[in-house]
Amino acid sequence: MGYGQRVDTVIGSLSRFLHVRSAEHDTSGDLEPYLDREVAELMPAPRHVPAVRRATPFLSGSRVTETLSWTSEHEPLCPRYAKRHRSSYASNLTAYARWMHERGKRRRSLLLYVHGWLEPGSWVEEATLMPRWYRELGVDVAHVQLPFHGRRGPRGQLFHGEWFWTADLVRSIESVRQAVCDVRSAILYFRDQGYEEIGVTGLSLGGSITMLTACVEGGPDYVVPMIAHLALTEAVEDAGILWRMKTDLERFGLDRARRKELFSRVRIGDARPVLAPERQLWVAAREDAYLRAELVARQAKAWGDPRVLWIDGGHMTFPLALDRIIDAMRAVPKLAA
Repeated sequence: MGYGQRVDTVIGSLSRFLHVRSAEHDTSGDLEPYLDREVAELMPAPRHVPAVRRATPFLSGSRVTETLSWTSEHEPLCPRYAKRHRSSYASNLTAYARWMHERGKRRRSLLLYVHGWLEPGSWVEEATLMPRWYRELGVDVAHVQLPFHGRRGPRGQLFHGEWFWTADLVRSIESVRQAVCDVRSAILYFRDQGYEEIGVTGLSLGGSITMLTACVEGGPDYVVPMIAHLALTEAVEDAGILWRMKTDLERFGLDRARRKELFSRVRIGDARPVLAPERQLWVAAREDAYLRAELVARQAKAWGDPRVLWIDGGHMTFPLALDRIIDAMRAVPKLAA
């Protein structure tokens, strides 16, 4: 076992001290609206450019960072879940982004970032990733917040993102649908602001959301998913960090065979891109203990063999390869245009 796998295994074990609460709702009987639907149908496009509210900007030299908010256009497919969505989870009705740009003008390109599961907000990225992309790639940068995270965390969650990915399967699928919808709304807004080129990148769960934006019309001009794949069935079975979800599904009576059947009928794993392979750069870890390298390779082949930057280490050690990742991002044709 390499160092990356060891780190992933330790963190997966430590997550047992975090995920102390079981899922309350068994919604496996409400999955019919989500089964056997193509991704384009499962994840419809936002209808309008969002009416964005802009908070007082933070100035740092020639750079400005603003907080944007808008009403999410996401509409749940399950009527019973829709009641929770509009009441108990009302904080998710507002979407947020942090936008880093030059003062007084727009650059040609903007890079949207989607963070990973369980991250509380954008402060880490604003201190590390976003300034480097802004400076070294010559792009403006925006960070879209996932449902159930940060400001969108409903009262009652024990930690950020607790209710995004659980054995409450309807809520989990709706969280993914809403995340994609909100990213697409952000793309509409930034195109309306005059950006000629918009890319999307994301890490782990955010990388999976990034991949899904490549599978719908009117999406980004390029994508850089990092440490991600769309093999939902295998992720639930293999990833130690998802032990609570798997345990609760078994408690609800969904054994391995039933889980495989349901996840295969939620067609996320079958999604295929509308974005050409040359508009994609994937970053994958050779020793990822959560998202196996062979599954990433299998999906890449099904997607027409986009370039994959293979880095050493595992899921949680990707920051060690950040220099290589940024260098590779410079070579994405659309970004370099």
